[in-house]
Amino acid sequence: MADCPRRSCDRQLLENEEQDPLRELTRAIRRLSSAGSGQPALFPDDNVTAGELVRDFDQRASAVRESYDDQLSSSQIESLTALEQKLSTMSRDGAEFDADIWTDDAVRTSEHWEDVRSLAAAALVELNKNL
Repeated sequence: MADCPRRSCDRQLLENEEQDPLRELTRAIRRLSSAGSGQPALFPDDNVTAGELVRDFDQRASAVRESYDDQLSSSQIESLTALEQKLSTMSRDGAEFDADIWTDDAVRTSEHWEDVRSLAAAALVELNKNL
């Protein structure tokens, strides 16, 4: 990498990081842990809905389970599973929750989203042990 121009090296590092399922999952969980927290988005144009955050997390978690599951500790798997189960319960076609759970207001004020933020923060702590 010492032979490549700076911009090219930066782009290669970014592409490698984006292709790493564990780093991508960590990024998705970080977004869940701060959803509705009142903190301004790092990239305001990148604001996404609660549903998009959950879909992104689901996709990233599936990729990690396919690529890294045998490399994760039991506490890492447990923290991921707890977050997956909470989001799955919230997503069950309104069986347990109203559609209002997916509004921006609910993300900020709902105790269920507070649980999601807590579970996501715990998962981050566990996953950061691998990074």
